[in-house]
Amino acid sequence: MQFSPIQDAIISRLKNADSLKYSQLKPHDIANDLYNYHLKFLIKKQYIEKTNEGYRLSYRGIQHVADIHHTNDQANRLFKINVITIVSRISDGRLQILSQTRGSQPSYGKIGVMGGTIIKGEPILQGATRKLQQETGLTASFELVVHERRMLYGNNKLFSDILFPICYATSYSGELVDTDYGHNFWTDIDSAIDNEQKDSHDSIQSIVYILQAIRDGNINTLPLFYNETIK
Repeated sequence: MQFSPIQDAIISRLKNADSLKYSQLKPHDIANDLYNYHLKFLIKKQYIEKTNEGYRLSYRGIQHVADIHHTNDQANRLFKINVITIVSRISDGRLQILSQTRGSQPSYGKIGVMGGTIIKGEPILQGATRKLQQETGLTASFELVVHERRMLYGNNKLFSDILFPICYATSYSGELVDTDYGHNFWTDIDSAIDNEQKDSHDSIQSIVYILQAIRDGNINTLPLFYNETIK
């Protein structure tokens, strides 16, 4: 569905929050009556729902921000490519993984490794480097380890269909910072594995497998492989 610029602005604000109050959600320099019209439209179309705390994206709204939106003739033929970036380091003799508390939907508040959408025409490894820098301030050179395609269902309907190239790096440069994408930090390898297993429905199985291989010291002997899951 195509939205007006005002409707897109409202949805974008909710993408980076669990919920917002009426005044927090209102785009700048928009008249109240115009804002009310578009907000009511999005509620009527079930992209936004009102709660005791304010307004939040509905299930349909989260699905809208989760996937790339194609023209009608492409909608049933294309799926999203979302690169996953795993970076490890040794600190005080402990193996650690770069992690993030998500700051945007569809995984707001989830803790895990980070990643993002590959741009059309962009090589996977270049995309991994770009996304890491955008989300953390760090730069690294990655190797491709695995592809996983995940078809995620909810309410008996396809919620998202995403191909995840999972990339790994052991060295990096730059200063770690928080961004609009979320809060970034280093965590011990066992905690990183636990974080990836907390939500079995929204998890990516191959991330756990790769983290276990990093922990066990055999990541460099793994062959490049492909996995496909339906949840």
